[in-house]
Amino acid sequence: MKLQQLQAFVAAAHHRSLRAAARELGITQPAVTHSIRELESTLNAELMVRSVRGIELTACGLALLPRAEALLGDMRRTVEAVEQVKGELAGKVSVGTMPSIALTVLPRAVSAFRADMPLVNLHLVETTVPEALTQLRNGTLDIAAMHQVQALDGDLVQTPLFSSEFVVVMREHHPLARVSSLSELLDAEWIVTVGADHFPHSVMMAMFTRHGLPVPKRMLRAPSSFAVTLGLVSQTDVIGCFTRPLATMVAPLGIRIAGIEEALPTYDLSILSRRDLLPTPAVAQFVTCLREAARDRMGAREDVVY
Repeated sequence: MKLQQLQAFVAAAHHRSLRAAARELGITQPAVTHSIRELESTLNAELMVRSVRGIELTACGLALLPRAEALLGDMRRTVEAVEQVKGELAGKVSVGTMPSIALTVLPRAVSAFRADMPLVNLHLVETTVPEALTQLRNGTLDIAAMHQVQALDGDLVQTPLFSSEFVVVMREHHPLARVSSLSELLDAEWIVTVGADHFPHSVMMAMFTRHGLPVPKRMLRAPSSFAVTLGLVSQTDVIGCFTRPLATMVAPLGIRIAGIEEALPTYDLSILSRRDLLPTPAVAQFVTCLREAARDRMGAREDVVY
């Protein structure tokens, strides 16, 4: 297999169009078609077919795509690693993250990284854990700064970043602002940031069941949308759960932390990466910046992992 063959195949698979793939690669459409046919001949397998919706991947194409993406990503990182060791501090670092990190330690990490490596292209994306795991495996992401994943598969590794407790949050002048027990919030409307499939393992479920309480019946769902959650919690009577650093960060928007007496769940955050992939110097430096930003942001506390 040749590099240009994999590039043509991946571009066509992403765009579902030979013409769009040609535009992305800066070559002609016949050249894209020729490269893909060469790849099919090499593998002795049909990889894609035309349909009314454009290009459709065959079963063999679907099997090849994540591996081809990973190969291209590894090739890019190999070249960048050599260039960065030579002192050519360019290349790319792709990071997936979530609000608990994006609004607390990430800005400081980016500022520190920019001071050290101003020419490296940073690609930052807010993502969910399932999406992040897929993108780590196919090479789209270099690292993901997320909450810790239980029972993580062996092809990935996670390095602890910091731990934080959850807090109950509501708008400043909420009618229930002075309550001190979860039992007093059972009739309130809560917002849940996970889908129905993940709710049994959610913080919300753990928070109530560990204290022998039923889960509130009135729930509004906004999976993976912090903007929706923040807007509703700050401007309506909907109640939510944030990590304490995140709640402190958005407090100026009119959000208060409820003085709940019960112990609430903790939240472990980690840096996830592929076990078989050596980080480029730029990726390693960004990880260092994240860890230092977590230490500085959280202070010299026991829940910060050095």
